[in-house]
Parts: sequence; structure tokens; C-alpha cells
Amino acid sequence: MNDVLLQKIRAGDQQGFKEFYHCTFFKLYQFAFSYVHTKEPAEEIVNDVFLALWQKRAELHRIDNINVYLYVCVKNACLNYLRRNALPVPVSVDELSADHLQLVADPELLVLQKETQRIVREAIEQLPARCRLIFKLIKEDGLTYKEVAAILDISVKTVDNQLWLGLKKLALLLQEIHV
Repeated sequence: MNDVLLQKIRAGDQQGFKEFYHCTFFKLYQFAFSYVHTKEPAEEIVNDVFLALWQKRAELHRIDNINVYLYVCVKNACLNYLRRNALPVPVSVDELSADHLQLVADPELLVLQKETQRIVREAIEQLPARCRLIFKLIKEDGLTYKEVAAILDISVKTVDNQLWLGLKKLALLLQEIHV
């Protein structure tokens, strides 16, 4: 799907760009928020990255992996923002919830779903910062180990080890909570 949308964007199709933006914005926003820890700057950073993408649409054929490219652009923009504003880099990526985006018709099911999400979220919050970030990028954002390694500038083996440790700790935490 990304390839088709990228072809449309290269051709100057604004509707294709809008569709790509809507498919990708929230994941990038969550990632930016994990760095800047503030809603407005995170939104501005992601929107600036998309604006730059639109302006450079003719050069998209040079990008091998658009997901890695966008995450790295957002990461670099966040780091630049933090340097300019002399803010410490926050470690939590789990303070932002997408619960408001989910629609469930059955109130009982909604209560059970929210409780389960709360328990899992609490367990994830207990993971070390790097495990949490890697877990989110792989399990929630659907990136590959190689993509995460490129985004975070670490080895694929480190990503694998951190995810394995995170999943092991998560399983133990969830057993303690009796999910």
C-alpha cells in the first residue's frame, strides 16, 4: 500500500499524500511525543516532516524504506528541538493512549477491554525505558528489527536482545498480576 501511495505522492497527487499522512501520522506522533513529551511540539515536528516530504516528493525514489526514513527524520527533528529548547530527553513512551480512537458498541465489552488494556499498559510501563521503546516500535508500530535498529542507531542483535528481555519481563509481570 505504501508503494502505491508513494507513487501517487511523487506524481503530485494530494489525495494520495493525505491518505498516506492519515495512515502514518499517529505512529510518528507517538514516537515524537516520547522524545519531546509535549503535545504541540510533537505535532509540529511530525507535520514539518510531512511538509518536507511533500516538498521533496520528486526525490522519493531515492528512499529505500519510507518508514525508517520518516522515523529517523522525526527522531532528528525531536533531538534538534530538544537541543534548541534545552529540555531533558524523556524516557516514557507509554503516556499517550489511543483509547479514544477505538469504538466498541457493547459497554460490557468496552469495560473489559479497557481493564485489560490498563493491566497490560501498567506492565509495559514497568519495563526499562529502552525495552519499552523497542517493544512499542516493533509490537505496536509494526516495524522490523532492522528498521528499529536503523532508527535508534543500534545493532539488530541489540534490538533482538532488548525485545526478548522486554517480552520475558512482561510475561513475568502479567503472571504476577494474574491476567
